[in-house]
Amino acid sequence: MPHGLSSDARKQLLYALRRVLRPIVKLLLRAGISYGEFADLAGGVYVESAIRDSTDRVGAPTRDRIALLTGLSRQQVDYYADNDDALPTAAPTLARVITEVLHKWHTDPQYLGPYGIPFELEFDAPGGRNFQALVSQVDSKASPGLVLEELLHSGAVTYSGEKHFRTVSRWYMLPEALSPDRIAYFGVSLTHLAQTLEYNFNFAAARDKRLERFVFADKGLPRALMPAFEAYARERATRFLGEVDDWLARYRNVDSSGPGPRVDTGVHVFLYVEPAADPRPLSALVQPPPKVA
Repeated sequence: MPHGLSSDARKQLLYALRRVLRPIVKLLLRAGISYGEFADLAGGVYVESAIRDSTDRVGAPTRDRIALLTGLSRQQVDYYADNDDALPTAAPTLARVITEVLHKWHTDPQYLGPYGIPFELEFDAPGGRNFQALVSQVDSKASPGLVLEELLHSGAVTYSGEKHFRTVSRWYMLPEALSPDRIAYFGVSLTHLAQTLEYNFNFAAARDKRLERFVFADKGLPRALMPAFEAYARERATRFLGEVDDWLARYRNVDSSGPGPRVDTGVHVFLYVEPAADPRPLSALVQPPPKVA
């Protein structure tokens, strides 16, 4: 077995993968994505990872080596390696721009009044301090009109009189389910969590583990207390993330030409609730096959 993985560890890994895939496949079924599409994607990701992420080699790997590592045919390896369009890509959504606009509006002294309260802004008032200028400072290619429309739709910004807009939330609450923004958020969040967990599995990072902490109710929590627990966790997490956001804001304009590259990093907090386990076998949950006459 690769890297000395024991039989028990292999079983645990496959079981962990089964559990991880359940909510993902649940979403795929809801979105109408078939197993065939998923299998094609998984094959491409196997090839991509074997080419990009292998650490036990010197020089570029051969295609036969990639086929051996992945269990795919040489023809499949050639297909994914030679076709740039074989793996899906997507244009970036406005979610990150919107998030950065809110961040800047709540932390940049240019947009803060007394006691750190964000100014109300006109869309394109003269003088430089307006919503259009705010968006342009975040991303000069983004459409201020579309950004404002999304912020109003999410409730993070409201009208204040006829010409002014007021931010009422530091956080961008994503729009309806299965929108491009929410799906992009799903991918980014899951990727960040998986990258942190995988990094901390790496023996080479034994002395440099990334932050990974969680708390849980030792014997579960009475369902009647869930609303109180969620309200408490939400309030504490919002306060904590606001403080982290303020800390990061101090380094927004640090000279990017300084020593070393800039790193895309942050902290993600989420609350989880395990679904109730169903001990029944799958055969008891589907109709029996038709009897052969």
